[in-house]
Amino acid sequence: MNVTLLDLPPGSLIDGWQVAKALGAGGFARVFLGEKNGRHRAIKLAQHREASGDTKQTHARTLRELTVLLMLDHPNIVRPQGHGLAESGNLYLALDYVDGWTLAQWVERKHPTVREVLGVFEKLAGALAYMHHRGVLHRDLKLSNVLIRKSDGEPVIIDFSCATYALAEDLTDGGLPPGTDRYRAPEQFKFLCEHRDEHRARYAFQVADEIFAVGVMLHELLTDPRPTELRPRFDLNNAALPPPSPRLANARVPEAVSDLIESMVALDPKRRPVDAEALRRELAELRAEPSAEYDVPGHPPSEQRRVESVPEALAIPIGAPSLTRRVARGARPRGRSQWMMALAGTVAFVVAALLWRSWVGVPWGLGEQRVALDERSSISTHSTPPNAPPPAMSVPSDSPVAARGPATAAVPKEGPTVKTPSEAPSPGRTSRMSKTAVAAVECASLSLVAALAAGCPGAQIRPESFSCPAGAEEAMLKQLHWDYNDVFTIQMDDRLPADTVWFTAGDEVVGVVPKGIDVDRQIAVAPAGTRFYGKAYYLSEKMGRADGPALVVRYDRVKLPGQDEYPVCVVVEAKAYGFKDGKVKAYNRAGGWVVDRWP
Repeated sequence: MNVTLLDLPPGSLIDGWQVAKALGAGGFARVFLGEKNGRHRAIKLAQHREASGDTKQTHARTLRELTVLLMLDHPNIVRPQGHGLAESGNLYLALDYVDGWTLAQWVERKHPTVREVLGVFEKLAGALAYMHHRGVLHRDLKLSNVLIRKSDGEPVIIDFSCATYALAEDLTDGGLPPGTDRYRAPEQFKFLCEHRDEHRARYAFQVADEIFAVGVMLHELLTDPRPTELRPRFDLNNAALPPPSPRLANARVPEAVSDLIESMVALDPKRRPVDAEALRRELAELRAEPSAEYDVPGHPPSEQRRVESVPEALAIPIGAPSLTRRVARGARPRGRSQWMMALAGTVAFVVAALLWRSWVGVPWGLGEQRVALDERSSISTHSTPPNAPPPAMSVPSDSPVAARGPATAAVPKEGPTVKTPSEAPSPGRTSRMSKTAVAAVECASLSLVAALAAGCPGAQIRPESFSCPAGAEEAMLKQLHWDYNDVFTIQMDDRLPADTVWFTAGDEVVGVVPKGIDVDRQIAVAPAGTRFYGKAYYLSEKMGRADGPALVVRYDRVKLPGQDEYPVCVVVEAKAYGFKDGKVKAYNRAGGWVVDRWP
């Protein structure tokens, strides 16, 4: 069954549930905050994106999610509160509404100690052990799928749209189950490589895969002070480069904790904890350690402070997919000889090794030193499906970036400003390369790899995180009477037809609210003829996009008919159907969202 893509403004009804606001969007559903008879629930409305796989299985997957949730009853797992059909015919689930932060947001906002982080993961491991004992596998564990409830600090695992259970019907067409590449265990890619010519081969997801994903989550939280930012990161499932030690990346990580994380993300699944209960016990033992090093924040709060104003960094996109991933997917390099691809792979490996030594500041021939890793590179692939339908609006995710690409300068991120004095570097930590130097080395070296492997363009096409321009908040809230998350329809560039067209990434665009739009159904007051001024960008999975390639338009000025211009913060994300020579193919009409920063 093909499911209609829905973009519901506040005030809309879903089977009697009144939509208060949009909470998020994924590959198989949109989530809204719904209210009925004084009760608030997260209303998960089934939808399907072509980039998500499982063609025509959207409702079947939603029914499976309901089945899985009815099998579980645990305080750290989201609970179902009902289900039904929306007026559009789309299936929906009513779930507990968890008012909280994602794990990444929690670390940045609350600055937890190492002991507090271990306490959260001990509870997560306990919930997984309970789940696994009932034959359920989540299969998409990541930072954005665990919420920390604001009221009591309890972690809650959410989003079981990729979950399965013992004897469940196979809904996946591809060799791997749905999920997020960055959190996949390396044996999944090995399986694809070994079975690339077997059309019906299906990977058997294991508990060891879940342990690896939890290890990636813990590794990221303890080694990256700003995990909500969109920037390149080291791929922990890259079989060519063993995962770096967390203690090497952050001297605040106790040695025993670092050793446990290394075992969790080990390339050999036999080295990982045998199951979630064994992992819970190990985490509990570490949390009970009396050492004072467990009672300091995992990162200096000053390193997690939100940057208020940073010039947009030059970003050179790296479009070259990993050679191992290309082979795993059975893809052949188009228009290039095998020896050229082999050369590219060799250069990539050598450059990666050189950059690794440069990043961590370890001179050749010397022993290991404790240093801070600022920027990491990784590559993932995503194929854009042909003939995809017109897109719907998606909500930016804070999930960590699964990308190999050039380093960028520090960028603003989600979270409040933390007013704390700057901390001195930790003893034993060597001085870092400047971010400018790191960026220069990466851009120069990795651009060579890109040229060898894919010949990607070097234009500034990637949107960096940003804060609102000066005066935008007052203009939007007080003068325009807009609120955050308000949405309205925008023709992204009125100089182009209202159809699927090619945008030039990096170019200025002038959007307009087209005539014939039902203004009463728009949340923000933006009458026909309202013009938005901004710039178009391209964002793919290689650059941190979790939900498939997108055209991202960032508007910073608006002009209503007969009024002056105002500074604003409005973002549009429209599904990209193609990218070539710096141009992005997308449908020239989508929902624009009022934001206070992006992502």
